[in-house]
Amino acid sequence: MAVREQQQKKLTSDPYHIELVSSNYLTKRTVLPKMERLKKKSSPELDGNFHPLFVVEFCDDVNSELLDWLVTRLRAGKSIGGAELLVGRVADKDGKVCEDGKVCEGGKERILHVGATRQRLLEAAEMCGLRKRHRDGFLRDFTCRDMQGFISDGKDVDSILNETEQQRLVEHEMTNIRALECDTHLPGYEKLTLYVGKSIVQKCINNKIILQMYPLHDKEALKELGHEWYQQFFQKQPLEAIRSYFGEKLGIYFAFLGFYTMSLIPPAFIGLIYFFTSWEDMNKSTFFAGFNLVWVTVFLEAWKRNCCELSYAWGTINMVHMEDPRPAFKGVMGKNLVTGRNEPTFPERQRNLRIYGVSVPIVVCCLLVAIYVMLVYFRMEFWAQARYKDNPSLFNSLLLLLPVCFYAGVVIAMNAAYRLVAFKLTHWENHRLQSSYENHLIVKLVLFNFMNCFMSLFYIAFVIQDMALLRRSLATLLITLQIVGQAQETLLPYLMKKYQKWCLQKEGKDPAQKIDQRELEMRQQIYPGVFDDYLELFLQFGYVFLFSSAYPLAAFWALLNNILEIRTDAFKLCRVFQRPLSQLASSIGAWQMAFEIMGVIAVITNCALIAQSPQARKFFPDSNETQLLMIFVGVEHLILAFKVCLAYVIPDTPDWVNIAVARIDYESRQALKTERSNRARKTFQEQTVPAELLTSELAGAIETEI
Repeated sequence: MAVREQQQKKLTSDPYHIELVSSNYLTKRTVLPKMERLKKKSSPELDGNFHPLFVVEFCDDVNSELLDWLVTRLRAGKSIGGAELLVGRVADKDGKVCEDGKVCEGGKERILHVGATRQRLLEAAEMCGLRKRHRDGFLRDFTCRDMQGFISDGKDVDSILNETEQQRLVEHEMTNIRALECDTHLPGYEKLTLYVGKSIVQKCINNKIILQMYPLHDKEALKELGHEWYQQFFQKQPLEAIRSYFGEKLGIYFAFLGFYTMSLIPPAFIGLIYFFTSWEDMNKSTFFAGFNLVWVTVFLEAWKRNCCELSYAWGTINMVHMEDPRPAFKGVMGKNLVTGRNEPTFPERQRNLRIYGVSVPIVVCCLLVAIYVMLVYFRMEFWAQARYKDNPSLFNSLLLLLPVCFYAGVVIAMNAAYRLVAFKLTHWENHRLQSSYENHLIVKLVLFNFMNCFMSLFYIAFVIQDMALLRRSLATLLITLQIVGQAQETLLPYLMKKYQKWCLQKEGKDPAQKIDQRELEMRQQIYPGVFDDYLELFLQFGYVFLFSSAYPLAAFWALLNNILEIRTDAFKLCRVFQRPLSQLASSIGAWQMAFEIMGVIAVITNCALIAQSPQARKFFPDSNETQLLMIFVGVEHLILAFKVCLAYVIPDTPDWVNIAVARIDYESRQALKTERSNRARKTFQEQTVPAELLTSELAGAIETEI
């Protein structure tokens, strides 16, 4: 009893532990049985200067009790429910770091700068299963025990984790601070209840208590990346530097964008040649359409191989990730059968009822609206053609362009409006996982955008059968889409930069003077992600290949647009937006399937276009329409069969990647066997088993297992 009283007296003499125990945020039942762990403070560097990796900005009226509690949890040791991170409190006006426990002058301290010690980051890297390149050249799960094996020659321990990985680990540790049994609600917010295992940071974000969380830019690294990326117009993208600074998800996107842009060079070159020659030639149109259809398959299969090589080099291949529920997911409290934790549950039957009973009818209504708008466009088109036929003046010839230009603008506006509807519907469907949410959102957007953008072209091609109108409409829709997109990519960032300077001048600050980097980044816009960029590429892909036999210049315009797209996207990331949080990714996800489906539809449309052309009927003069249709249906099936064979011949994963992954798996199993053997030896030794029996039994067990 005397020893226990002495230990408790020693603990309560520590002011940091007094704060934890007396605050009632961590109960004595949670803290006192772990006295040895309580002796471990969060860090000796808490009150000193440190390099911040993350910024957390709270709302103006944040409750100070919640802020103090959250800072305590961020600093507290892992064994008592904390994150064991470094935290600096910052005033929202003068930007000076506050001393621990004191109020800053010049503004309310509602901003946190969060970092971590090197030891804490390495521990988190091991716990998260971060893959790093070993000295033997293979990717392995990082372990602190084998730390020296991950240090390159001539470098030190600090080189193991780059800044992007450090920021991702800090964000992971922050969002993994979960409510304990004693945490019934957020301090100062009795109505915001918590359940055991709920992410406290996500709860604050969902209720707009935390306004934004973002990693900080590295000015020197960003300057060097920008010089190699968007300032060098005709050089190859520095994919490794992009991945190292922005993360694997953005690295995969720009790798796909660059790969797709390079694949447009052959069809663009052939299209230019054919456009300036006699295009109305059956042999030329058939060859160009056939080449594009085969080229689409080669491009998609080659990309999958290239993506596998990148994902292996970046350590995300065969990545297994246990997803937590989405922050916006709501439901009745229940037990997760996999993790055993209490969390919200939502019946799958009720979700399906929302999807098929509400979302599907609304999507169908939106499609009907798009069809009605298309019919209005054709009425305007026929009216303009009638005026030009009666009076072929210059004014009426210009009037011919008015309906299609008007329709192109309406298509863009309807896509933007439907995007909001799709996001709200998918959010209301209450998907548990982020991957499920994104997949359902992709299906909605792809379906509507496909119908809205291409339905009029199908109608012109196969109902009206006017190739001149099809060519004009396709060119107008494609070029208008790209002009509007480039205006948003270039003009909008420029206006945003001007607006930031105007805000500084309004506050009496000279933009020419050196302003604190963290204050500037706080004013920058949040990066919206690559979802819309993939959708834009998907629509462009359709314009280029669906009707390639009708408009050969489509690939050329797409190539020019993508060359500019790479540089404008790079400029926005480096100069306009806040640094996005790096995310792991091994592929482009569901977009791969969307592009492949578009490739199959392209085969059908191009074969149908060639079949109904006058040149095809001259090529088969003795065949009626039914026989001609059967011939080209057979040709279409042959091309599809050829695409399947080509996809089978070109393996998705290179052989050397398969060998490397198999070797890693083999060595992991061997390491597990060794660990089990050592554990068994230790167990037998503790039980004082004779050494001769121990050696023979273990040797026999290992030999049998092998």
